[in-house]
Amino acid sequence: MVRKRLLIITNRYPSGPNDFASPFVHDLHSELKQKGVVVDIVSPYYEPFRNDTRYIDESVHLFKWSDGKKVLSQLPLHNPGTCLKIFNYFRNGYKKAEELIKTQDIAAILALWTLPSGYIAYRLSQRYEVPYAVWALGSDINSWAHLPVAGNLTMKVLHDARILFADGYELAMKVQRLSDRECHFLPSFHRLDYGRGIFGEEQNVFLFVGRMEKEKGIFDLLEAFRIFSQNHKDWQLNYIGAGRAEKLLQEKINKYGLENSVKCFGYLERKALNHLTSLSAAIMIPSHSDSLPLTFGEAMQSGKPVITSDVGDLPFFVDKYRVGYHYPVHDIKALAGKMELMTGSRDNFTINCRKVLADLNIEISANTIMAWLETLIGPSVGSRHEYAAN
Repeated sequence: MVRKRLLIITNRYPSGPNDFASPFVHDLHSELKQKGVVVDIVSPYYEPFRNDTRYIDESVHLFKWSDGKKVLSQLPLHNPGTCLKIFNYFRNGYKKAEELIKTQDIAAILALWTLPSGYIAYRLSQRYEVPYAVWALGSDINSWAHLPVAGNLTMKVLHDARILFADGYELAMKVQRLSDRECHFLPSFHRLDYGRGIFGEEQNVFLFVGRMEKEKGIFDLLEAFRIFSQNHKDWQLNYIGAGRAEKLLQEKINKYGLENSVKCFGYLERKALNHLTSLSAAIMIPSHSDSLPLTFGEAMQSGKPVITSDVGDLPFFVDKYRVGYHYPVHDIKALAGKMELMTGSRDNFTINCRKVLADLNIEISANTIMAWLETLIGPSVGSRHEYAAN
């Protein structure tokens, strides 16, 4: 039996089940291992949430590059120390991955995000002739690809990759325009484990889950709820998550006198989050720039309709499966109007939510990656996957 050994280089890897940093990477890792793929993960070190490192086993190889408190994209560019940290990131990440290539029979590399992971894969492939794939995941293409230096690196990485993936149809089209090469849709998906005893009776609650950042649309949502609540005093808006805009959001809530109807819960462990999700009538995704956020797939698993901005692939999936409403991004009045509509129509959408999982499933992604590996080294005995990336 041919053992497929895959090296995954990723910008983030969750330390445990309550770490919300790219949880789909662990799901993919587990799914591939169950299917017989030997997987090694190379990822930067970040402080584990509450010292929970249940997901960090012998196949996960972390490299130090900073104190692990801030992600690379949050470092201030005007600070001289940032350049040193970026240098350490690329150098130490390259060395950690190189050790595995020298000591293990690595068949291929899968880079999650074009930068920085894709550039490390690109350098390793040039030196050791190991083929690599790139999985674009949003920020690498929507933001970094348009910067002077990062844009040039992005083009190199995309040009030399053996195959290109993206976690959204619209994002795949952007990758194709940048690289002049075909790019396949590959869904990122986080499988929820609800367990027992977390469900409660649904209430008149809208729920936002995500980073507390302006670009996630949290202030648009507050302004829309302010309009909506004038005629719906019995409804509530819950925010779950942490970020740089958390303090300013609370200040605005206080200023508007909405303390009794808008609650900020901060960072919650998964069981508590799932419980609040079960109580909610709809999930809000007012993002300014996303392809297909994990929150959407989690809402579908929960059987909760959504109200989303019209960015990325969200309108496509919302319309195709009739699981909610979308509105023009930044249009606060339109968002308030969709919230009004949701008060009387959410039951019509709920029954459709699980149908979305036929298109969004981590097993689909794992099978696609396995099929790509088979084009490189041949199928394992007793295993055959037709390569059919959408």
